[in-house]
Amino acid sequence: MTSCIGRAPANYIGDLGGLPVDLPRNLVTFVAYNGDPTFGKKREGKKPTRSYDSKINSFGFDVRYTDNTIFDKSNKSHKHAYDKEQYLPNDPWVSVNVSSGDRYYGAGTIHRMGDGTLNPSKEAGSVHQYEQLNNDQYGLEVYAPPGIDPKTDRPYREDRYAEDVFIQRDKKGQIITYIKCSNRDVPRPPCDHRFDLEPEMALHVNVQYSRHNLADWKQIEQVVREQILNFRKVSYG
Repeated sequence: MTSCIGRAPANYIGDLGGLPVDLPRNLVTFVAYNGDPTFGKKREGKKPTRSYDSKINSFGFDVRYTDNTIFDKSNKSHKHAYDKEQYLPNDPWVSVNVSSGDRYYGAGTIHRMGDGTLNPSKEAGSVHQYEQLNNDQYGLEVYAPPGIDPKTDRPYREDRYAEDVFIQRDKKGQIITYIKCSNRDVPRPPCDHRFDLEPEMALHVNVQYSRHNLADWKQIEQVVREQILNFRKVSYG
């Protein structure tokens, strides 16, 4: 029998959004628990022994949404594909960040985030004011900065810091999907796509990808949701 003394366990374990999970070390990055020191700070005292009661508050992973392949850091073919595809305008690898534990602010978080963006203070500046456009896009409401910048005589929507906002609402009018995409004329204008996993798990998700993939937002959301739910511990024994 081979000894495992001194070896790191194969998985990070803990409570993620109210459920026990196993997070394989070769698939996830930047795993943090409630009470861990913030970035750049040193831990005081001994590192706690983790159990399925330890509250996970954040971690990340990458997934190729076109075929539901989660990036395995130990897989050479995955690394080769990632390195080859990450600079494509429609790069299929999306970056996922999960917030739970003391980094999750309860049900309705996504609505509050989206609503705050669509209703900013005047001090935010004209480029960060929004009006809804007449036509939806990809099944999403679309909001953009209105008006012309008198300094440049160009639409505020073309400002280098301008973003379009895409919203999905539930039947009660609450925002359940909130996406912000850059309007910059670059090969891969970035999108930040946010949603939560309520009621299955108390957490919210931020997915980052190229605006060229925005038409696939629903598929991306479904793939990411499935991958997170797949981390649930199989046996409760």
